[in-house]
Amino acid sequence: MNTIELMDTSTSSFSKTDRAIYEAIRKFPDLFANSSVTEIANGADFSKPALTRFAQRLGFGGFVEFQYQFAQDLEERRQRSDAPTSAEVYGGLLKLVEERLDRNQLLTLLERMRASRHVYLMGYNLSRIPAEELNIALQFDPSIHASYPQVDVSQRFAEDDLLIIYSAVSGGSFNGLMHEFKIGRNTKPYMVLVTTNSKHPLRRNFDEVIALPTANVASSDRTVLADTFAFLMFNDALTALLPAAR
Repeated sequence: MNTIELMDTSTSSFSKTDRAIYEAIRKFPDLFANSSVTEIANGADFSKPALTRFAQRLGFGGFVEFQYQFAQDLEERRQRSDAPTSAEVYGGLLKLVEERLDRNQLLTLLERMRASRHVYLMGYNLSRIPAEELNIALQFDPSIHASYPQVDVSQRFAEDDLLIIYSAVSGGSFNGLMHEFKIGRNTKPYMVLVTTNSKHPLRRNFDEVIALPTANVASSDRTVLADTFAFLMFNDALTALLPAAR
């Protein structure tokens, strides 16, 4: 088993930090294969001890040993004639998301949208794209009052509001908002997390979690937009049910 397969099959045993490192490797494999440990630590915001522990969890003596083997495995994989194209990876991912979505869960979510005073959609970095896209799509339904507030702008909520947050990995940008809800500084609305990380560190703050599949390292070395594609497929499936939910 090469390092790529090893990482993909070890995700269930990863700690929160291990998972974040894995997600970063999945999105930026060349950075982790070719840069120095110092450059990786500074660029990806991981400590050197965290990188070492990640490598040791996979059975390597240290991160440099892991990196050497990972670079070889990555190059070997790219030279294979049967390596999937980006179109194949993303096409397969969209189909997988569509197959795993629960139609009844989506219909219930749409009913809650219509019953809510206001629907707020939030995302950060690449995750803001699906949040903004769903906000635009919902403007065509007069029974749903939706908006996309800026993450870094103070927002007051009501109990009969609905907050949908898109977050692929850790949701660190929402820690402040979660803290406001916890200490009662802001009224907590009904909250739904849409994520590609079933072990998302903020999941316990939400009333409902919708975990979507995503591409792994073994499927392709060009998966930067995999989470965004998964989120957009979720949006497509949700909005396709708008007439059925009326």
